[in-house]
Amino acid sequence: MKAVRIHEYGGPEVLVYEEVPKPEPGPAQILVKVAAATVNPVDVAVREDRFPTPRQPPKILGSDGAGVVEQIGAEVTSVEIGERVAFSGLGIGSEGSYAEYAVIAETQVVHLPEELSFTDAAAIGMAFPAAYYALVTRGALREGETVLVQGAAGGVGSASVQLARALGARVLATASGRDAADLVLSLGAEAVIDFRTEDVPERVLELTGGRGVDLIHELVLSANLPMDIGMVAKGGRIVGTGQGPGPDATVPIGAAIAKDASVLFMNLNNAGRAGVAAIATEVADMVAAGKVRPVIGAELPLAEARRAHEMLARSHLGKIVLLP
Repeated sequence: MKAVRIHEYGGPEVLVYEEVPKPEPGPAQILVKVAAATVNPVDVAVREDRFPTPRQPPKILGSDGAGVVEQIGAEVTSVEIGERVAFSGLGIGSEGSYAEYAVIAETQVVHLPEELSFTDAAAIGMAFPAAYYALVTRGALREGETVLVQGAAGGVGSASVQLARALGARVLATASGRDAADLVLSLGAEAVIDFRTEDVPERVLELTGGRGVDLIHELVLSANLPMDIGMVAKGGRIVGTGQGPGPDATVPIGAAIAKDASVLFMNLNNAGRAGVAAIATEVADMVAAGKVRPVIGAELPLAEARRAHEMLARSHLGKIVLLP
């Protein structure tokens, strides 16, 4: 089969499109003929050796994908040959999804509605489950609350805006530039604040009548946490998903205590494979029903994975999807 591998760590130039042996599933595994695979920041981190993984080069990159079940192991009971599925979490201790075929565990399977395309299914990936885990599992979002999504034009941020809106929240967001703002508004945000040209706390307090927001989904934690404390309402929650540019964040303790503010952290891996698959299955049904939609920025042939990584390094909107 054809696949994209790295034989050493480095820039996009280390990605090699080549012939590799077709994998065989073990007793509890499933072989999927990949129809679409998404390109994610974690793939870049693995390529650059900023995210050390148990499996060393040569290795196939790619964490998310979708396709058709071609073969199942003897112990698999919940999946049938010919079924349409999606999956996440490859490329760390296993070979990845940048390939014509991928082997996944039964617990990673996301069963797809017929209405859902493979491109959209692959683009649900880790982004929508991460947003859901932040908002619902950690943030305990309730209908009627006001949410601020910091960094709403990215993969997780755009998912968070849509999920919060679909769950009955009022959504405010930050982004930079007219194109990003227009995208986020189209996804359901009531207002988008340009964090490069506007005073974000001032605008948030203005938009909430001085009250602040109930929940902040923070994707740039090290840079924004002190500001976030000033924008939450009494009893408000801040859920940190993205670290941001630095390894540490400071908290203005007096202001946080005065508001009964909660600062929560999350790592989607703590949901486990089955937990992530369960969330992704729920999201897949929401996509099929038209309640949310993955934002697709580009579709490229698998052979152009190097160009996809170059695009990811530049300013862009939407998921980049590789088609084997």
